[in-house]
Amino acid sequence: MIDWLEIKQFAIAEHVEIEFDDRFTTVTGETGSGKSLIVDAIDILVGHRSDSSYIRHDQDTAELQAGFQLQDNHPAHKWLKQNELDNDGECILRRVLRRNKSSRSYINGSAATVSQLKELGNHLIDIHGQNEHHSLLQRSVQLKLLDYAADNEKSVEAISLRYEALTTIAKKIARLRNESYSSQERADMLRFQIDELADLMPLEGEWQTLSASHKKLNHQQELSTGTQHVANILEKAGADGNQTNVNDQLLQCINQLDQLSQYAEDLKGVSAMLNEAQLNIREAADQLRPFYMDSVVDPEQIQKIETRFSLYHTLARKHRTQPELLLDHLQSMKQELISVTNPESEIAALEIRYQSELEKYQKLAGSLTRSRKSTSKRLSAEVTDIMQELGLKGGKFAITLRPVESVEPTRYGNESVEFLVTGNPGMPLQPLGKVASGGELSRISLAIQVILANKAQVTTLIFDEVDVGIGGEIANVVGQKLRILGETSQVICVTHLSPVAARGHQQISVSKNKSAKMKTQVLKLTPAQRVEEIARMTGGDTITEQSLAHAQAMLKSA
Repeated sequence: MIDWLEIKQFAIAEHVEIEFDDRFTTVTGETGSGKSLIVDAIDILVGHRSDSSYIRHDQDTAELQAGFQLQDNHPAHKWLKQNELDNDGECILRRVLRRNKSSRSYINGSAATVSQLKELGNHLIDIHGQNEHHSLLQRSVQLKLLDYAADNEKSVEAISLRYEALTTIAKKIARLRNESYSSQERADMLRFQIDELADLMPLEGEWQTLSASHKKLNHQQELSTGTQHVANILEKAGADGNQTNVNDQLLQCINQLDQLSQYAEDLKGVSAMLNEAQLNIREAADQLRPFYMDSVVDPEQIQKIETRFSLYHTLARKHRTQPELLLDHLQSMKQELISVTNPESEIAALEIRYQSELEKYQKLAGSLTRSRKSTSKRLSAEVTDIMQELGLKGGKFAITLRPVESVEPTRYGNESVEFLVTGNPGMPLQPLGKVASGGELSRISLAIQVILANKAQVTTLIFDEVDVGIGGEIANVVGQKLRILGETSQVICVTHLSPVAARGHQQISVSKNKSAKMKTQVLKLTPAQRVEEIARMTGGDTITEQSLAHAQAMLKSA
């Protein structure tokens, strides 16, 4: 829901701050006071078109900002995370309009595109007003509403996944067919490269062993000299015969500790540790012996290792890979050669998969069609009934399903949806956008939203002049429906009818001040102020005791 709205230098609004109730809020005021500016500001904030005409005449910029409260499971959370615009659960939209320059948009303080504002706005607000962009006129929205009423969300998601699978397979088949003309040339190249690597016959783990042997052979002299030097220090005497080795020194230490242990028992443990060290030194010396005793290497063996090592490097560079990956590369080329030389078998296998996926798709699509047909009848009757209550006597609403023209599967099933309406008895049904006026369109949308209210389709519903062309008892019904809707969703309604305004849980008054510098003022009305405002709406500028009493009665009955 929209929590607050701030407007700066927008049209005749200099600086306005509004806090909204989470239920049904009515926005009232005299004609020309700027009531619709609130709707315009929100509309622009959620990504709709704007221009410099909205900027206050004596300013260069206008700024709009709004904060939204989102429940934990609100779809906007997922969108914000996917777009890396999440900020600890906050949702703040901001847009700066600039004269002679493009506007700037922000989501949670980060720069955003207008299209991102619009995408996010679709999860936050549905504005029902009298303009050509009304969402109810869009076929995609009509289909979405029908599926929503039918609880088809999971089925729609499942069929979309099947569509993606079918599309992927179809693309693979098309690619294989398109590439078949060059398959022979590619096959010849692959055979040459495979033969080249097959002569090497790389083995699993061979490169690691070969690399280690090559390194050892290239440093054989260093290994021999160094290991013999270490062995001499550990066990052998120096060249002059006087220098003692580590082993001899340890024996001296052990003997001395054994003598001293008769005075201190704890020294026996130290002596045991040195005994173990002596054994480790002897073992180390034994393991060093092969490095300097067998230092003579067969030249033929050296040449064999050098040749194979060099061949690995040469082929790795040629095939643009690493030496240790040559075996994997060889297997990959063999697999590609099978595919290239026998594309028809792969195409045939893919076509079998395609038919299997298509059967699953058609089964889901058939189930979806049946659900849509039954729900379209029910929803058509329910909307038609509410239309009678909303002043569209004799009007009729119908939902028609038409098979898609494409022979290929579509993401949304086997049919398209169109909303039809007639405003008069005996007149033929026609597409909604051709026969419904702005006010009628808003009331039809209201009827649908009331039916779907328990599903909490969107966070906030805004109705701009939903009550145009009605009055009397019909206005009472509209007010009742909006209040019912406000029990499950946040509803904001710009209205000029007192019966509608009186039904609001909150009422906001918009007016223009009387000073020379024209500007809009917005006031959240107290109970007493609401009585006066409802009385003004009922009886005009002259407020009487009778009009006040009537206003109190309307508010009490709300």
